[in-house]
Order: sequence, then structure tokens, then C-alpha cells
Amino acid sequence: MDNSVSADIEGPQVKFFPPLHEQRRSWALEILRRERVTSVLDVGCGEGILLQHLTHAPPWRAYTSSTPAPAIFEKPDFIHSRELHGLDILHSDLLYAADITAPSKHAYGWTRFEQLDVSMWEGGLQVPNPAFKGIECIIATEVIEHLPEDVVDAFAPVLLGNYAPRLLLFTTPSFDFNERFSAPGDEMWGFADPTGRTNRIFRHSDHKFEWTADECVQWSKAAAEEWGYDVIIDGVGRSTTKDPWGRDSANVHASQVVTFRRREDEESTTKRAQKYAEWASRRQEETQSHELLVTHRYEAHVGAQKPAPREEIATAVKSTIQDIASSEVTIFEIWREDAVSTICGGWLEVLLDVLDKDDSFVVHREGKNADDWKIELPGVELQGKNPWQSPAKQDDAWGESSESTESAETYDDEEEYPEDYAEEEEEYDGDYWDETDDSGWAVSDSEGGWSKDESDVNTLKAWGEWRPAPGWIMEGSWE
Repeated sequence: MDNSVSADIEGPQVKFFPPLHEQRRSWALEILRRERVTSVLDVGCGEGILLQHLTHAPPWRAYTSSTPAPAIFEKPDFIHSRELHGLDILHSDLLYAADITAPSKHAYGWTRFEQLDVSMWEGGLQVPNPAFKGIECIIATEVIEHLPEDVVDAFAPVLLGNYAPRLLLFTTPSFDFNERFSAPGDEMWGFADPTGRTNRIFRHSDHKFEWTADECVQWSKAAAEEWGYDVIIDGVGRSTTKDPWGRDSANVHASQVVTFRRREDEESTTKRAQKYAEWASRRQEETQSHELLVTHRYEAHVGAQKPAPREEIATAVKSTIQDIASSEVTIFEIWREDAVSTICGGWLEVLLDVLDKDDSFVVHREGKNADDWKIELPGVELQGKNPWQSPAKQDDAWGESSESTESAETYDDEEEYPEDYAEEEEEYDGDYWDETDDSGWAVSDSEGGWSKDESDVNTLKAWGEWRPAPGWIMEGSWE
């Protein structure tokens, strides 16, 4: 397009909605939910925002073959975290992460029916840590571009070769998108490549590189092939504003998102172990191991996995319906009451099985989703309270506590970066271009240092998607 049009245009505006850092986090959380991941290592965890999301208790226990009732319905999937690790080099960030991932002294949100352990580690990712072997998923959002060359060289061997998680998720800025931040012919605003390897202008002063889409694909495919993984490269972050010079492309996103999935065949497993042993033998042994700063344990409710006999559960449900004082109540209203969820041992399947087999209840299965079902108790006098007045249960959605949200939002980007919040959308223009809220990494004194200062806490809604429940196996009696 003719650059002469720029005289009538104030300059390119780039806006993201939701904000770009939220889009990246949503991408990772959705994969964790869909893949039913229970253990996560967040590399470059910064202040622990992602980990804090993962500490939230789901409303019920995950369905397994040992669940003592059939899965006769569809219910939303949630992330059922059982083991979380955070790794970073910045001590101050880790202390904050340790604080916001600690169990609260106040009872709010859903009753927890699954134990969760959280650990915070200080150290570089290039240092192998035996505690991370067996982790299902490793996440590194906006990390790799901050790493010195020798640490980048250790990224795939240590994370994919040594720990060999089922999934590795990482994100990194797309250099191809950067042209959107300046008018054609204008000097790009940003930071010169600090390594001197290129003449590129980066988005952040600590970025050691920013890959084009082709470079990201090339690196990711090579790493996947070398370490026995399949890989998918995609992107998040499209500007909600149209580029005046027509440079919007369906194939260019602000952030590149990469998913590695481990190959499970014997040849890949053997090759992976052999290649890591060879790589480690050539590399100088790291003398400093990771330091474990803090551990937290979220205890499961004492009644977890201990459902009462059917008759007791039916009695508790009838009593709850009477207290609600409504001729019809939903599964949602019933389950949110501790008197019901705990007596079922945390298994929603148990509640549905009792309702299905007890003729005292009439269950209206309106729709395929369990929360659409309504329960009627004919011929019973209704009395009592409205459970929605309970402050501990003022949840807006399955698995989301309003008090938990309020707690998470006490540390807000708006206080540190008010210019980012002048409008509802996240905006980048020629006068202000700062990714500090998402990838403002502080450089360590160590040459291999890396750390992310993600100054944002936005509690996301629980990641639920309705899907058919798996088959069930009755193992023993719970009556």
C-alpha cells in the first residue's frame, strides 16, 4: 500500500482482547483441562499466577474406574491438580508465588476432595532436578526468548530428554507480528538485539532473540524429532483493530504457541534416554542444584472417597431440598451444599446414582448436561432457608469462588501500569509499547539467569467443557 496514506493516520494501534497475557494463559489452561493433566511444572513461574489458578479446587473428584457409581451423565471437565512445581531464579518472585499459592486460612470456594502438593524451587532450568521426573506437563510461557544461548541449548535436552513429560507447552513472541506496531517506513520502536547477532528490534530489553514463524517451526520440529515428540505450532493474539496499511494476516499472531506430545513407542523411549545420557556426558556438570524454598499441602476433606450408604445420602438430599424451599432444584444447587457433596465422598456420580435409583425423587433430565437436570421431591412440605445466602457459597460458575477471585485480584496490573487500562482492550501504539505485565523478565547476576515478572492476577473461570463421561466399572459395594 502507498505509504502516503500515513499522513492522514495517527499511527497504528494494536489492541488485544482479552489481553494477550490472558490469551496465552487460557491456551495453556485449556490444554491442561482437555488432557486431564494432574501434575505441572511451571518453568519461569515468576510470581506464580498460573500456579495459583491451578490450586483452585474442582467441585468434585475426577472420575476413574474406581468411582463407586456409574457415569450416567455428562458433566464439565475441570483441572484436577494433584502436584504443582514452580521454578524460577528470582527469589523475590518465588516468595510472592509461595504466598499466593498457599492454602487459605479462610474456608471459601468448593470443598476439596483431592489432595494437592505445591513446591517452589529456586534455580535455573539448565540444572537437572530429579523431583521433576514423572511430571505430566511442563509449561514455559514467554521464557525461552529471555534465555542466554547456553541455557537455550539446554532447554530441549533437559525438559524433553531428561524429564520426558507427556506434554510440553511453551509460548514465545512472533517477530513477524512486530511490524504491526509501527507505520511502514517509520523507525521501529523497541530494543535492539542485545546479542548483536541481528539488526532486529525486539519488544523487550531482556529478549535475547525473537523468532519468526519459520524459525519457530524449524527449531520446534528439530527438537521434537531429536527427543521423540510430535509437535503442533499455532498462535494466539490477533489485534482487534484493523491495520490501516492492510498488514493483517490470518497466519500471523503476536505469540507463537507450541505443544509437544511425547511419543509412547518403545523405540522413541529408548532413543530419548540414550540421547540425553550422551548430551549430559558432553556437558559440564552443574555444581549448584535447585533450592526448595517452600512446600504447601492442600488436604482433602476427611470424607473424600467415603460415600455414605444410599439411604443416608437420600435423606441428606431430601433435607437439603426442604431447606431450599423450592419445588424444583438443580443438581448445581444440591451439590454446592457440603451436607450433600461430602456425604457422597466428593463423587457427583454417587449423587446421580442415588437420585436415579430412589423413587422418592423425580429427575427431569432437560438437556444432556448435568447442571440442566432438575430434581423434584413430590408430596414433601417445603420449609427453611435459601442456601444462596451463604457467603461461603456465592459462586458465579462451577468451580469459581467469588472470594477467591477477589483475593486474586488484590494484586492488579492497573495499579502498576494504569496506561494499559485506559480502555477495556489491551492496547499497543507508537507512544507506549511495554509487555512488562506479561514478560518483563529481570536479569539475574548469573549468566544463565532467567525470571519472569508477570504482574497480573486475573482469576479465570473454571475450564469446563461438556463431554460424554467415560465408561464405568463397579469395584465393590459402597452401600
